[in-house]
Amino acid sequence: MRAFLAIEISDDIKKYLNTVIKSMSLHIDGVRWVNEAGQHITLKFFGEIEDKKVWHIKESMLFIEEKYGPFTATIRGIDAFPDRRKARVIVITLENGVDNIKNIYNDIEESVLTLGIEKEKRPFTPHITLGRRRIPAPLPDKAFKDIEKISFTAGSVVLFKSTLRPEGALYTPVWELKLRGSEG
Repeated sequence: MRAFLAIEISDDIKKYLNTVIKSMSLHIDGVRWVNEAGQHITLKFFGEIEDKKVWHIKESMLFIEEKYGPFTATIRGIDAFPDRRKARVIVITLENGVDNIKNIYNDIEESVLTLGIEKEKRPFTPHITLGRRRIPAPLPDKAFKDIEKISFTAGSVVLFKSTLRPEGALYTPVWELKLRGSEG
């Protein structure tokens, strides 16, 4: 199965980001926008993995439930990867909770190493993807409206199965680690 780990975001944030996407789509062409159900904070993309490995991954990360507690994260602004001049991925950046997310990410990277899954080579920047372009291009300044700094509680890490479809990927939760520890 094609799978990835992510932190879910609240439905209120998803609805708000959908209004941001609608506004931005009036000023930016050539973007495949993420639907509301597909918005999350990706922690680790595995690609195609065997079904049994999905359960080994969960076993290797059960400690995360006990180590980390729910924490508050806040959406901050709109940006792009690799940058605004050559925007390929349009994202929402975060403040508050970024250190928590990075700590969870680092623990995930270490725990799946024992399963033969390599660490990500690119630096990790917590974000919520709004849209992707096939061909990088500059983003017009008028597309970058100020957004509300809205907070939400991050309370779990979810492994999603990703099914690619012409109308966009379908993400199905496979298992969840509830954050109930003391760090957070």
